[in-house]
This record gives sequence, C-alpha cells and structure tokens, in this order.
Amino acid sequence: MARVADVDGNLHSARLLLDNGSTSNFITQDLCGKLGLVRRSTSSTVSGINDQVSSSSEMCDVTIYSCVGDYRTNIGCYILPKITTALPGSYIDTQSIPIPPGLQLADPTFNIPSVVDILVGAEVFWDVLGSNSIKLGHKQPNLQSSQFGWLISGCVHTSMNRHQPPACHFLSTEESDQLTRFWELDSVPAGKCFSNEEQACEELFQKTTRRDDNGQFVVTIPLKDSPESLGDSYTMAQRRFYALERKLERDSLLKDRYLKFMHEYIALDHMSENTLHHSSDKKYYMPHHGVVRESSTTTKLRVVYDCSARTSSGKSFNDIQMVGPTVQDDLLSILLRFRQHKFVVTGDVEKMYRAVLVEPHQRSLQQILFRFDRSEPLKSYTLKTLTYGTAAAAYLATKCLTSLADQSTEPAVRDSIKHDFYVDDFLSGGDTVDSVVELRNGVVQTLGSAKFNLRKWQSNSKSILESISNFDKHNIEKTLNLNDASPSKTLGLYWDSNLDNLFFTIELTVPNKITKRTILSIVSQVFDPMGLVGPCVVLAKMLLQHLWIRKCDWDSSVPTDIKLKFNDFIQSLPALNSIRIPRWVLCDSSVLIEYHTFTDASEKAYGACVYVRAVAVDGSVSVRLLASKNKVSPIKASTIPRLELCGALLGTRLYLKVRQSLTLPLSHCYFWCDSTIVLGWLSASPSRLNSFVRNRVSEIQEATINQTWSYVPSKSNPADLNSRGMKADSIGSSTLWWSGPDFLKHKEIDFPPSPLLQNLVLPEVVMHADVADETNDCSSNNLISALIHKSSSITKLIRVIAYVLRFIQNCKANPKSSGSLTSSDLQSAKTLIIRSAQQEMFPDEYKILKNNQSLHKKNKLISLSPFIDSQDIIRVGGRLDNSHYTYDVKHPILLGSNHHLTKIIFEAMHKALFHAGPQILLANIRLSYWPLNGKNLSKKIVRQCVRCVRFKSQPIQIKMGNLPTDRTHLEFPFLNVGVDYAGPVLIADRKGRGCRLHKSYICVFVCFAVRAVHLELVSDLTKEGFLAAFSRFTARRGKSQRVYCDNGTNFVGAFNELTRLLESSSKDIEADIANHGIDFKFIPAYSPHFGGLWESAVKSIKHLLRRVLNLTHLTYEELSTCLIQIEAILNSRPLTPLSSDPSDLSYLSPAHFLIGRPLTSVPGPQVADVNLQQLERHERIEKLRHHFWQRYANEYISLLQQRTKWQTDGQDLKTGTMVLVKDMNQPPLLWLLGRVTDVKPGPDGRSRVAEILTKKGTITRAYNNLCPLPVSTS
Repeated sequence: MARVADVDGNLHSARLLLDNGSTSNFITQDLCGKLGLVRRSTSSTVSGINDQVSSSSEMCDVTIYSCVGDYRTNIGCYILPKITTALPGSYIDTQSIPIPPGLQLADPTFNIPSVVDILVGAEVFWDVLGSNSIKLGHKQPNLQSSQFGWLISGCVHTSMNRHQPPACHFLSTEESDQLTRFWELDSVPAGKCFSNEEQACEELFQKTTRRDDNGQFVVTIPLKDSPESLGDSYTMAQRRFYALERKLERDSLLKDRYLKFMHEYIALDHMSENTLHHSSDKKYYMPHHGVVRESSTTTKLRVVYDCSARTSSGKSFNDIQMVGPTVQDDLLSILLRFRQHKFVVTGDVEKMYRAVLVEPHQRSLQQILFRFDRSEPLKSYTLKTLTYGTAAAAYLATKCLTSLADQSTEPAVRDSIKHDFYVDDFLSGGDTVDSVVELRNGVVQTLGSAKFNLRKWQSNSKSILESISNFDKHNIEKTLNLNDASPSKTLGLYWDSNLDNLFFTIELTVPNKITKRTILSIVSQVFDPMGLVGPCVVLAKMLLQHLWIRKCDWDSSVPTDIKLKFNDFIQSLPALNSIRIPRWVLCDSSVLIEYHTFTDASEKAYGACVYVRAVAVDGSVSVRLLASKNKVSPIKASTIPRLELCGALLGTRLYLKVRQSLTLPLSHCYFWCDSTIVLGWLSASPSRLNSFVRNRVSEIQEATINQTWSYVPSKSNPADLNSRGMKADSIGSSTLWWSGPDFLKHKEIDFPPSPLLQNLVLPEVVMHADVADETNDCSSNNLISALIHKSSSITKLIRVIAYVLRFIQNCKANPKSSGSLTSSDLQSAKTLIIRSAQQEMFPDEYKILKNNQSLHKKNKLISLSPFIDSQDIIRVGGRLDNSHYTYDVKHPILLGSNHHLTKIIFEAMHKALFHAGPQILLANIRLSYWPLNGKNLSKKIVRQCVRCVRFKSQPIQIKMGNLPTDRTHLEFPFLNVGVDYAGPVLIADRKGRGCRLHKSYICVFVCFAVRAVHLELVSDLTKEGFLAAFSRFTARRGKSQRVYCDNGTNFVGAFNELTRLLESSSKDIEADIANHGIDFKFIPAYSPHFGGLWESAVKSIKHLLRRVLNLTHLTYEELSTCLIQIEAILNSRPLTPLSSDPSDLSYLSPAHFLIGRPLTSVPGPQVADVNLQQLERHERIEKLRHHFWQRYANEYISLLQQRTKWQTDGQDLKTGTMVLVKDMNQPPLLWLLGRVTDVKPGPDGRSRVAEILTKKGTITRAYNNLCPLPVSTS
C-alpha cells in the first residue's frame, strides 16, 4: 500500500503491484479520475501474456509516497481501464504463515483479494527494493524489505486455502462467446484441416474403438494428460450437490423432473451405484445441475454435468481431455442441401450420447454424487455412457456415426449419414418419394445396428410419413427448429413441413435500461445462418460497431441516438414473423440450373448473395434466394473500390461454399458487380496491382477462372440491400431481394449494358520500374514520367522525388538523414526530374549528344548549339560564354514546348509573378530555362489561367436567331403579346398641398405582330394587381393566344420587386391564365435580349413620360389620361421608314390595324353612304384592311430580314464545360462557377440557353450570361 497525491496535493491510498518484467508504469482510469491528474495524449501498444495486445492513448504523472518512511518518487504512467484482476485470486488463510511479529508489511491485507491501482515497472522496482530478506520455510512465502515496507510473495500451500467461498451454479454465456458465435454465422465456413492434437485423436479412435455384442460402440475418452494430475474433487462435488438439493426442495416440479430423469438413467443401465469405495483407479466427481427446456416435446429437463469444475490441483476433467476435430459438415452446408431436394425427411437420434459406452477402465472418471431422499446417505454413481458436458463427447458420438457410414454398403446411405447429420439432427431428401423412403429405411437400419434410434420424423410428403412404422408415427413433428443448440433465440429459423416453408419466430424481451450488455445479449441471439434476412441483420452489426467505436461502458445507458436506432430495429423485427420462404429453390422438370452471385459494398458494410435460377421444360423461370453473407466495413477507413473488392471476394467464397455443398447439375455460374473498377481489376493481371488488391484478385480469379463477371446497375443489384441494410417491415415485400433482378426472370437473360472498361483508369496499379545504373535514377524513366504527368505543381513534384531519394539513401548508408529537406536534396530531385523529362522530349538528340556526336544540320536544335553538362542535362550552348551573366543564364536548360513539365514550370512562374503577362513571364523563365516556342507557350499559359480569365472573361456571342412565327404572322392585333412592367411612378392621392405620394406601376402589353402597345396603370406588384390589369386588357383588346413574360431581368431598386413578383407568383398567374385557354411562357432569367420587343416599348414609354412629367406628380386619373395619350402616340409611330414620294401621304402604323388610321391624325369629313365606286361601306373597310395587310407584308416584314448585330456564331457549349455565370452586380471574382449539364437547341438547331450546375443548385441562363473557362471538362 502507498499514498499518491492528487492535483491539489492531497494524499490518497492506493494499491501498487511491483513488476520488474514491465518496461512501463500503468495506472487505472478510476484512480486517475479520482486524483484529477492532468492527462496528455500519447499512443502506445501494451503487449502481455499470450501476446494479448491492448493500447493506451493517454498518460499522466503520478507522485507516490511511502506509508512507512520518507521515500517519494514521481513516475509517468500509461492510463488503462484495468490493469489486472483482483489479487490474490482467492482469500488466503494467514494463520499457518509464520510471519515474524513486529514487521511492518507493505500491504497488511495482502491475503484479501483487492484491486490493483498502479503497476510499477522495472524503472522503479530496483530503486525501492531493500537488501534484507527473510525465508519462512519450505512451501512458504518469502519476505523482502523495501521502501514501502516488507513485501511478501511466493508459494502458498494448498492446504492453507481450504476455505473457498460457496459456489452457486447458473447457466451463462459470456459476452465474448456470444459475440464470437454471432460473427461466425456471418463468415463463410472454411475447409477442414486437422491439428496435431486432432490427428492424434483420430488415430486413438481408430485403434481403441470397438463394438460390443449388442452392436453398441465402446470408446476410449482421448486424454492428453494423465488422470493422476487431477486432485481431489469429492469435496467440491459434495458442496455443489448440497446446494442443488436445497434448490430442489424449494421447487417441487423441478425435483420431480430431476428424480424422474435419474430413475430413467438407472433403468436404462446408463449409470450404476458405485460399490467399490476403495478402488485404486483415479476418480473424478462431476457436479451436475438441470437445464429446463419447456419447448421440448420429449425431455423437459436434461441433467448436465459440469466436467469443467476444477479439482484441488487446479485441473478439471475437461482440462486433460482432447476435444477432437469436427467430423460432420457445418450447419450452413446441411441447410443449403436441405433446400435442393424436392422431397425431404428429418429426424432426431434419441439420446445419442448415451447410446455410446465408455471403456470400463475410464468410467471411474465419470462419478457423480446423488441420493433420491435427504434421509438417505449420499451415494456415488458411475456413468457408463458418454456424458453431456465432457469435452470429447461431441466428437466421439459424431465419429461413431461416420464410422457406421463407412460400414454401409449403400452409397446413398453412406453419404447421407456422413453429410446430412448435424450432431443428432438428420436432414435429408431426394427427387422422388420412393428414393426418400428407401434412403430413410437404410439410414434407420444402419443406425439401429449400433442402437442409435431415430425419432421425431417430419416430412413434406404424406406418402413418406405413411411409410413410417406405427411406433414411429407417434413421434411425428409438425415443425422443425433449424437453430443450433443454443437454449435461447431472439430470431429463430423454423421449417413448416405442411406448407414446406421456412419462417422466423421472434421472441423479444427488451429491458427498460438499454446498455451495451443488453444490446449485445439480444443482437447475438439472432440466428440466420443462410442470411435469408441479411439486410435486417446487417443493421444490427452496424449498431454493434457503433457501440465499439463509441467505447460505451458495459452497464451504462447507451447514448440517445444509439438507443433510438436499437429501438427502431427491435420494433421492426416482429414483421419477420409474417414472411414465408419456400424451402425448395428449384422448379419441376428443370432443364437448366444456374447460380447467380451478386456483390456490392457501401461505406458501412459489404455483402453478397447467391440465387438459383431454374428454367423448366415449358420455359417458365424460377429465381430464388439461396444464401447471403455480409460484413461491416472495417473501422479503419477504406476506399469504396477496396470494399467493393472485399464484397466480390466474400461473394466468391460464398459461391464456392454453395457449390461444394450442393449436388445440382449446373449449367453455368454468373457473377455480378456494379463497380466498374472491380470489374477492371478482375480483368487485369494481378501482377500489375498492389498487394492488397493483388491477393484478393488472385483468389477470385482462381476460384472463378471459367466463370463470367458482368456489370449490373446498382438499382438492379440485390446485394446493394445486403450492404446498406433494410428494415424488417420492408424486406418482406422486396421482390428484388427474394427473386433477384427482373432480367433474370426471362427465358433468355437480358444482360444489362456494360460500360466500356478499355479506357478506365484503374487505381491501385503498380508502376514497374527498371533501375538505370548509368543515370543513377531511383526508378525507371517510365515511373518518373508518370509522376510528372500526374503532378500539377512543380514544387510538390520536386519534394516528393526528394523524399524518395532520401529514403533510398537511408536504406543504403549510415548515418541516416532526417529532418527537413535541404537545398541539395531539392536540387538533386530537380536534376533527376529534368533529366528524365529531357530523355522523353529529345530522345534522339539525347543519345547523340551523350555519345559526344554532332547534331544533323537540319535538326531543329542546331541553332542553339546544345550540349550535355556534367549532370547529364541538355543545355543551350548559345553565344554568351564571354558575358558576365550566371551559368544558368548563359546556358539555360532546354525544354520542349509540348511537355507537361514545361507547362507546370510556366504555371508556377506565372503564379509567382502575381499572374503577370506573357512577356514578363517568358523573360523570367529564360533566366533558367530555354523553352522551344516559348513566346506562344507563355501566351497560352496566360490565356488558360482561370484567375486571369475571370478578370477579362467575355460572354459567348451567338448569332441572332430567326424571328419566331408569332412576329411574322398577322391574324389579329394582340393575338400574341409580350408583357413587362415599368416604374415605379409616384402618384398623388389628391391635388394640392399636403398630398401623399404612392408608388404605381405601368403594365406594358406589346403585340408581337404589329408592335401595338397597350398600357395599364396598376397600383401594386401583387398577383391580383396583374391579373386585374390583364382582365382589363383582354376585355378591350380581345383574348390573347400566347403571353410572353420576362422572368428574370436584372433590375435594381424597385425593379427587384418586379422580379420577385414574376418569380414568386408566376405559377399562380400561369395557372389562372391557363384556365382561360391562354398559353403563358417565360423567357430565360437574366436574358432581357430575349424580350427586346417589350424592352424597346418600355424604353419609349420612359422617354416620353420623363419629358412630360419632369418633377410633377399626377393623380391616378391624370396619370391614366397621360398613359392613354402616350399609348396613342406609340401606336401612331411609323412601322416603316417614311417615303420621300409626295404622293405617299400616309405611312403604316400599328393604329392602322386597330382603327384603320393613326390615332393622332386629324378627323376628316364624313364619308358618304355611297362613294364614287358605288361600293358598299363593308366592302370599303375590307379593302382598307387588305391594303394594310399588303403594306405590312411588302414593307414591314422585309425590314426584319437584316441582322443589325450578333451576325456571327461564337463558341458553342458542350455538356461538362466549366463556365462563369455573369453577374453585373458582382465583381468577376465573385461570379458563380458552374458546369454545363444540358443545352437547349432552338428551332434553327443552335443552342442559346443552357442549364448550369452551381453550388447554389441548377440554374438556366442564356449564352450571353456565360463565360467559358479554359479547363478540361473532366
């Protein structure tokens, strides 16, 4: 015991463990929290006995004081949740330990089990140890002096430790065992491979096993240690029996069942009273207890023997036994085969273990204590048969079955006994009733020869059941529990023989307090070996992973979010009760059978599922889910392609398991994946891939060498459900999950279109390199070239190569370089990069110059007089040798104009010069390099710089489009109109002083054909105001056929309100007008040139209004009068240029189509009823109308032929082009960046509008608002 200081200096008691074998010191989290010590982050791995590894992420400083002296020390301790279990392991009686009086022990309560708070390692151990020691005698502990007092350690005789605490027995499964079993169901069982011990077990069975006169097997229990190593077990068994007896006295029903079981045991001669009390054979007394299973139809109570109870030597009977190998097929294989037969039969071996006798000389190791009444003396009984609870019992019993199979002369019977038994459960079948009956009779006869009795018969065929003898008919079952031997299941799998369906039974008991322990306890009971509801189970796996990541305490309430997810999972589970799954996966008269394996992965899990596709003679197709598996993604982040590859590997292993388990006549096997990268890996040579991918691809390719891997879209991939999860209340209705994708259900498979893999760039590809001695490269030129072409920064490229060179150098020599890169490191890397690039730019010239030869006189480099310097770099010879400039200026490094290295050097210099122009850029480049065609290259770099383009970007100019039909086709004025708003205009509420001013707006209607104008004064910008104005317009001008509106003009101030009106109310306005049979159309936002017709009218109105009003504010009536007069003036304007001919006294105006003359003309004399031509008045009006139409067609339409601007086509946009969205209210650096997702061609085939994806969503803009950027569409 010692004292430790907390953060305030106060002292607290703590228990120390001194360990000179530890290289570090440790403290528990509880003590550290209690002391309030300052923690600091660290990362350390702690390795202990049996290579058990844990980790510590925090440590703290601890000051320790001795309780018996002035000693103190300060040590650094790693923080762990727990150091070790309570020490000593049990209470020690100190009465027989001769401790000298007067000694001050370091731990006065050393004999009482207590928690260890601090472990002190070798750092302090030898400092605190004293020089004095006291030996207390043979098999006695020793005393050692120390700074903390006298330490006591050593051997304690077992006779001193007789007072063990009383034991009570309960059946429990450790959390770790539950979790292990849960994950084992998730894994595909691997093949069998016996260990040395298992092989020895097999050899012993072959040598020693015999059959008695009745045909029963007599076996020898395989022992790995001598029975003499067992100590006394009678005392322990006696104490346990007395505890059991007291329990039976409290429960009369349990007692009756227990006594009945024991009477049966004796009646069947499976145990007998032991009369030889003084036998020299070593005895082991087994404690026993009862396990009640109310669901059992035969034995409600089974007595189980605890052969793991330790004797006084610390060993138990199970400790000295060999467990033996598993000789039967795994449960998954048996269940898969159970689904391939059309007719099936199941049974159960009655008392299978007790049908096997144990050699008489070993029966002394199977002793129990029992009495039928408390008044009787306690008796000893010997068990003669294999005992449930011994380690080797399962192996010996199942091995006897397989031995019987080998002795059978019928191949079908032999195979069925070997492969269709799971412990004592028999599941088999065939294609016809007769074959199943014959098989069943053969198995019964063979097993009966060794006194193995089959019962609890069940079948999906009444004919098979009727063939069973009268005695067996009483043991026929209706449903079969397909679960394993676990006594409790939350989600259990069953078979209904009447309907021949598989189904699940959900039994839930959820405690009020949800902890990590309760979640694990419930989730680990889920039993779905074939993965039939894998998408539901994977949700539970994800939940468990969240618990481990969050490091929740075992018995503390889990966080609210996890609790909600768990409750959601539990509440949906009962929906599985209604699901019925056909047991048989084929169809009648199958002529074609295929396996289809689907794989997929998500960020949270990856999975696979296998379907059986059967085609009947009549062409009908059956597709059934056979099995699935899934796994949660590792906690350590991994890429999606890697997870997809893991899913493909899981699918391959599941396929192999299915193919090994079933005996179906397969036609073909298909594999499906929705990852093009995985498909690319699987079609590539594994040698090209890195180790992680290579190992998995090799295994997949080897297993599926003659099979086909194909692409499947994600929406048609059922494995997508297995990797993402699905609630239980949704999985029952998922046809994709139970029957696979639709393309499998046709007689001929309709393969989905596969993407092209030829041009796919695969990740995880290893670049192989040959080291060139003459250039002393770290890799081949191909590898350096690949790095150059992948780099976008010359600085990063140089640093990467520099670190690679340092690594190579450190591998070769000592001392090793470390720290930051030096200038010489960077220069060496730069030299290597340029040398490799020049060999690629000028391969022929490099070889010629390297051999000290002269270039041909027509070579493009001859004028530069190139040479190779001492570092094997091509430089310009030039004519400046006698100048005073530096070596790099006189002899710059030669660069090709089209190489990527030259480009990134130019780009780096351009940025370093703050985006200077081409001339400054080229001048600075030539201080070290001589790029060929450098002037054009510098211009190109500046032109392609996105930052520079932003400041001088120009929108796309598209050729002016053709006039729409509505502009050139005249039926009636205002049949097709454009609408816009002008304003605001301030109006007074009354005349005189003190009037109030209000905003009003002008709604402008313009006829598409004759450009006639109609003006309406509106009081606000509401939807109702516009609709009222539109109603007045249609009442006076007639109903329009189409209405065009500006949907996104870039107004400021009050015009923003106009935009909001048109954008927010456009749907309501459009719906209201559509009710009247009017088509309402909006032009693209921020594109006023699409509405040039009404924009021109608004400009004309403003021109006249400003000059009339000046600063005057009119009333509503006055302004209305003024607007009508302006409307008359605009409708009287000429549509065509005025003629210079004096005989042409009238011009064509919009008013001619409204009233037959300009609205501003002086009224003429009254027209007589009969004119000179004797025409009727109606005919005269029609003649005038025809005259106006002819002038419209001959004079006005011809004027629209010319394009006054936008006469040439600019750049056309393609999908994927990066653009800037022009915004006149923002500087160029703030313009939105976007990518073209769609272009919309006009009637002439030219696109003028595009959809742009930006960070604010998808918007539609005209080309004149888009500025293309010089970047790749990829």
